[in-house]
Amino acid sequence: MKPDTPHARVWLDKQTPTAYRALGKVANEVRAAAAAAGLDRKLIELINLRVSQINGCAYCLDVHARAARAAGNTEQELAVLPAWRRTELYSPRERAALALAELTTTLPDEDTLARAYALARTELTDDQLSVVLWAATTIGAFNRVSILSNHPVHAAKEKPTMTTSTPESTVARNAEKNRYEVFYGGELAGFAEYEERDDETVFIHTEIDGAFSGKGLGSVLAKQAIEDTIERGRVIRPLCPFIRAYLDKHPQYDAQVIGKGISR
Repeated sequence: MKPDTPHARVWLDKQTPTAYRALGKVANEVRAAAAAAGLDRKLIELINLRVSQINGCAYCLDVHARAARAAGNTEQELAVLPAWRRTELYSPRERAALALAELTTTLPDEDTLARAYALARTELTDDQLSVVLWAATTIGAFNRVSILSNHPVHAAKEKPTMTTSTPESTVARNAEKNRYEVFYGGELAGFAEYEERDDETVFIHTEIDGAFSGKGLGSVLAKQAIEDTIERGRVIRPLCPFIRAYLDKHPQYDAQVIGKGISR
């Protein structure tokens, strides 16, 4: 991402990319710790959304609303999330995690913190409690980077989750990890990694988990990643052999591909 004018705000992720990549690595470690502690992606994305709501980060809300749907959260759960205390839609574990996430964001008085910890310990192990706090802390950092950089939210022309014609599969863009992810039956089945350079999206690697082979998920992933990239007004540089092969078979995208319709 890059500012549109010389007087626009500094985009922190591009101005100091090593720090931003380090923050991304922290987020990856938190996700791995969550999985090891038995906390699913559905809960982690609820945390990401709730903290982003409190901080008012439009860009992160746009990203994590899609990720939350891909992880299995329902439209109803996402719609009433700001009022989660007033509904029974969420499990006791999710309620304990959401309370901790809010406290991490607002840092209230010690008595309030103590009560939340007491509730959390009835539903979460120490490892899980730690992961929840780290998840809320990490998304809070991303919120601040995006808000202070004034990262834009572009109008979507399709459903945010980019749901494909296959009911079991869903593709979503994970901006924090710079990759498109394909889910099958709610499980992460593969991803297409990219880098963004000025107006270019450079696809560098695509991988489908062997456990999901034979389902055509690679093509589903490539199609949705390419079309979302084009919808965001970017051009494609296909260094990844899989994406390049897909584009070779689908010339309708040539006008937005460097080396085909674009010469640089």
